[in-house]
Amino acid sequence: MRDTLERLREANPALDIQSVEAPAFARYGQVLPYDAAEMIARAAAILPTSEGVVYEPSVAALEAPSALNTAIEREVYGEMPVQVGWCYGKNLQMAGLEYNKGNEVNVCLTDVVLLVGHIDDVVYGEEAITYDTARVAAFYAPAGAVVELPAWNLHFAPIHVREADRFCTLVYLPKGTNEALAHRVEPVGENRLLFAVNKWLLVHPEAAGLVAQGAYPGLVGADIFVRPI
Repeated sequence: MRDTLERLREANPALDIQSVEAPAFARYGQVLPYDAAEMIARAAAILPTSEGVVYEPSVAALEAPSALNTAIEREVYGEMPVQVGWCYGKNLQMAGLEYNKGNEVNVCLTDVVLLVGHIDDVVYGEEAITYDTARVAAFYAPAGAVVELPAWNLHFAPIHVREADRFCTLVYLPKGTNEALAHRVEPVGENRLLFAVNKWLLVHPEAAGLVAQGAYPGLVGADIFVRPI
């Protein structure tokens, strides 16, 4: 782990990448002490290949009973209904940041870099809602880590670490999160960020594909790209 982190830091000196085990990560989340080996093996056996980023909110094969699924539902979510999906592929760009009004748990099948922020740093103005990308923090999470991102955490797709590799994380969220909205809301105040069920999203103005889908271009400053090792 240390060698990988040091190589990432050398390749990306401007990002000050730290470990999710570092004290600084406490502002953004925490590492949970679960053994994810069973779920990682289950997911790895059926993981598709993608050259882009794929996110599926709910995957039946991942939601089948397991010790980890039971523990997370009972202990992290207090028996609220939970969905288990995954995010996988290749990605080196931040492009956007989202938050959910409920915690998210990521199980890392691979090493990943997480680009995160804090909702306290979002500026909710009358004319615009903005977040300065200079405030983004970068953290390295090794394969096998189980990471909890609280509701105040800003995040988006993970970053793959090695140039020839891909990334994959299992994603636990309150059931229904990231599904299509059934109702239109008036685009005022925070409503301007509402992009899907339980998903408030700000994207970089240069992320043309996301802007074309209706995402709010509220990130100011440079987009962030990570150089793999």
